[in-house]
This record gives sequence, structure tokens and C-alpha cells, in this order.
Amino acid sequence: MWWILWLSAIALCAFPQTAFAQLRYTNSTDGAVNETVTPCANPLVRNFTISEIYTVADVNIGVLMAHSYRGDLQFHLQSPAGTRVQLINNVGATRNNVNVLFDDAATNPISNHSSNNDSATAGTGVPPYQRTFRPFQALSLFNGQEANGVWRLEVCDNMAGDSGTFYQSDLFITPRPATVNVTKVSSVVADGISLTNPKAVPGATIRYCITISNTGPGTAAAIGAIDTLPAHLTYIAGSMQSGATCGSAITAEDDNAIGTDETDPVGASFSNGTASINRASLASGSSFALVFNATVN
Repeated sequence: MWWILWLSAIALCAFPQTAFAQLRYTNSTDGAVNETVTPCANPLVRNFTISEIYTVADVNIGVLMAHSYRGDLQFHLQSPAGTRVQLINNVGATRNNVNVLFDDAATNPISNHSSNNDSATAGTGVPPYQRTFRPFQALSLFNGQEANGVWRLEVCDNMAGDSGTFYQSDLFITPRPATVNVTKVSSVVADGISLTNPKAVPGATIRYCITISNTGPGTAAAIGAIDTLPAHLTYIAGSMQSGATCGSAITAEDDNAIGTDETDPVGASFSNGTASINRASLASGSSFALVFNATVN
């Protein structure tokens, strides 16, 4: 089959396509913490709901709360996948309050936080947090998981006689970058003359295939691409199909941008000479294709 060179440029975007800075999620709903109201069998829970789709490269979390004594407290962070990491485990003895960023890269472990009181009132502004420590368990256990969903911070008091107030927590996540690539090829399907070696003559049918791939290492989301058809070609209505590859693209995509076909999982439409393609997410190592036909004027 004869390949032609009428390949227009394709505009492509995706999140995250390159390395991103930390994303911040905050929960600042106050809550009482003591051995009666929030024992470790019934902890205070503060959730972070993440609607974006991406893969985790790094997690840090800051916690601000007043409590005497800090040695009464235990914190856990749980990912949407169910992985639990203990941040602090009855550290600090009779020292008061927590104003700490938990970060695997910190020089000192949280077990060293036994000499100082932290500053923590309803009016204390964070971030930045007053001190930074490595958590009791490594936050790197979350690396490589998908961030989308509900992250759960648990705060509990398992010692008698003291109480305090949770003020705020900030969950910081760095997405793992994704590398999104696009290729486009075309071939002459038929020219009305030759059955074995069709040529790109007026009236011939040209078949285009656009392939979008993610070479990772993270998940790409909010993928969008547009492709403008050359002026000497006319799009054949209703010819768009999607699939895993050019050869297996058999899922019909109508020409408008509405309806259930927009999330199956590829959305595609054609208007005013331009094909638009979108997909909610694409895992590392995955790809998809869109094909459509046009007539040579």
C-alpha cells in the first residue's frame, strides 16, 4: 500500500507530561483529640480527596495540632490503595504540640523530637511547618501508586489524662512524570481505478491513523489532541474509529463531541476541518489509536 506525506501537525497536551512540582491538599477542620473521644480504636479522621489522575513520585505531610502531651499521640496516613504508614508513635513524652512536616528526606527521625515543644494555636499559620522529621515509617511506600481517590489521616490519643485540638494538615504529593508521544500515518485505501495499487488521485480515499502513547514512568491524564485536515482533503463523515492499535481500531466514534462514545474510553469529534481527540487517562506503557478516512479533492 502506498504511504502518502499529507500529514499535518498534531497539537497534543496531557497531565502530567513533564515533571511537576508538589501539589498541595489541605484539611483545616478543627477537631478534639483525647483518649475518650479519639482513642486509637476510634481515631480522628481527616480526609484529602484527590480528583486528579496521576502516579505518585513522592509524598510529604504536615500536621498542626495542640496537645499536652505529644507522647500520647499516634498518626497514620492511608492511601486510596489501602497502604498505611505510621507517622508518629508516642514520641515526645511530656513535650507539647505538633507542628511538623513529615518528609523521608529529613535528616532526623521523628523519634528525635523529644526535647522541644512545638508552636500550635488556632492562629498558627502553616505551611511552612516549624520542624521537619522523617516519619516513623517511610512515606516512600506510597511511591508508584495512583493518587486519585481519598487519602485518610488518622490521629489518636492512646494515653490517659491529656487532650488537645487538631487544626490543620497539608498533604503534599509530587506526581511522577509521564512522557506522551504521538505518531500519524496515512495510506491510500482506494482510488476507484486500481484494486491492487491505489494512488492518491482525485476521488481516492485516504485512511489516517493517529497513535498516542505514554512511555511513562507515570500515568498521563487529561489527554487532548487536535489535528487539522489538509485543505485538499475532505473528511468522510462517520468514519472515525478507535482502538488499541491502527489495525484493531473498530470502536465507532461519531463526529460530535457528546454522548456515551466520548468515554469508551476515547472521545473523538470532527468539526470545521479539525479532528479532536481526548482521553481521561493513559497508564505508563499504554497507547491507543484513532483512524478516520478522507477523500482527495
